[in-house]
Amino acid sequence: MAMQPTKKKRLASLPQDLIELILVRLPVSDLLRCCGVCKQWDGIIRDPQFTMAHLRRARPRPLLFFQRGRASGKSFPSEAVLFDEAWSPSTRDVPVIDPDDFLCASCNGLVCLYSSNSTIKIANLATGESMHLAKPVKYATEYQSSFYSFGFSPATNEYKIVHFLPGQKLHPAGGSFSVIQVYTLGDDKWRDVRTLEVVSLYCVKQSGVVNVDGAMYWLTHDKESNWRRAVISFDLRDECLEIIRLPKVDFADPAFANPFCYWITEIDSKVSVAAVQARRDSVLARKLHIWTLDNKVEKSWTQKYSIELPALSVLGPHFIYEDKIIMHSRNGGIYCHELTSQRFTIDDTKLVKLLDSSPRSYENTQSYMCVKSLVRLDAYKKAGMVRTRKRKEGWKLKKWEAWEHDRSKIEELWRSGHRIQQRMHEMAHVIGAAISLNLPAPPDQDSPHRRLNWVRVTDMLESHVDSLDAPWKVLVQAADAFSSETKKMIPAADQAKQRNEEESEAGPSRPKRKRKPSSRFDSSTWTT
Repeated sequence: MAMQPTKKKRLASLPQDLIELILVRLPVSDLLRCCGVCKQWDGIIRDPQFTMAHLRRARPRPLLFFQRGRASGKSFPSEAVLFDEAWSPSTRDVPVIDPDDFLCASCNGLVCLYSSNSTIKIANLATGESMHLAKPVKYATEYQSSFYSFGFSPATNEYKIVHFLPGQKLHPAGGSFSVIQVYTLGDDKWRDVRTLEVVSLYCVKQSGVVNVDGAMYWLTHDKESNWRRAVISFDLRDECLEIIRLPKVDFADPAFANPFCYWITEIDSKVSVAAVQARRDSVLARKLHIWTLDNKVEKSWTQKYSIELPALSVLGPHFIYEDKIIMHSRNGGIYCHELTSQRFTIDDTKLVKLLDSSPRSYENTQSYMCVKSLVRLDAYKKAGMVRTRKRKEGWKLKKWEAWEHDRSKIEELWRSGHRIQQRMHEMAHVIGAAISLNLPAPPDQDSPHRRLNWVRVTDMLESHVDSLDAPWKVLVQAADAFSSETKKMIPAADQAKQRNEEESEAGPSRPKRKRKPSSRFDSSTWTT
């Protein structure tokens, strides 16, 4: 009988192209584990062509970034939440975010992060790999995260960082710029690229930058357009700029004022521009217009959506993902709604709440498109200006430890408060009192929202402790009344028995009780 082939031989007998077709359909987390199966699989997964083939199949997911800030007198770190295909949020999928980072851009699974106290960082969210780059020599001292962007050129297979350099005599928060600094990943220096004309820096800060098909796009001022904006295209291959005029649109709706807010975004891999109008009779009600650039050469535009919004705002610049639009309220709630047609009104009853980000300000919340990819940074670490961090800096590690320690203490107080509330409810049920306590149960140990919302828990617990006074007084009064009623309900016989027992313990002055003789002895046998 012929010997059966071993498992190793059976795997080796599969054609490599068939193995590639199987592996390319796996998620990144599984592929990272498959690298250790054998050398053949490791070589396939590490191949740049396989990486790009896997990247083309990946579906972008919403990535929300919450900048560091303060609330209720306490500081909290930067945090990011990534949604999966089922729209379930997770903070564990973005471990490369440090407490003082600002997110500048996302491209092909790589994110560009900036911190005022460190270098620029490029990191892969899926693999956790990161590299640090020296900042350009000429850079402003404020608002740096708004002035960087990061993109990819398919024509040259290059990743580039763009820095919008503010004019030296202008405040960096506004004004204009005429020089763009460009760095290609793997090079040893930044390069200056002059613009055709002075470009609005305010529009870049307020409206954002998108990277579509090897070019970056942002908005600038344009007095000739009724949008009051124009689009600037920066080709990452040739590093040349071009102005694209927006279509002529009639915003003369008597119920709405002129557009007051603009964003540049990406919808279905196309550059899109959004404008918001507010109702004249209600500032909270708004209309959102979205136009898409169909042909860059002919500069032709098509209106994609016209949506009436309730008292919610969109999360610019990336607020539309496939068939959903993401919005936020001023109280910290983040919602999504189906895109039912090109013209429709948001139905409040059909809003789906994704998460609660309070007390983090909605003004400091950013949205991006992100994919999980295998893009490696090894090829770019040979450049002289690249500094790879081997371990987390001590000051950042201490900050994380301090925040985690504070959060764990707050969660323990929360659990203790919830246990006390349960005991009070049990006591109220026994004595027949009616109290109202609504402290929610603390999150599970592995809940994705533990690090996102823990700052506002302090205020909630303080408010809950203050509200315990009234229920406690009700319990005390009900307990006293319950004790009095219980005493009245004791039978008279039991009271007499209790008195006799008390008298028996009083001493010899108590009259002796006659004892009945035993049936075994006659009374004559008793002796004194």
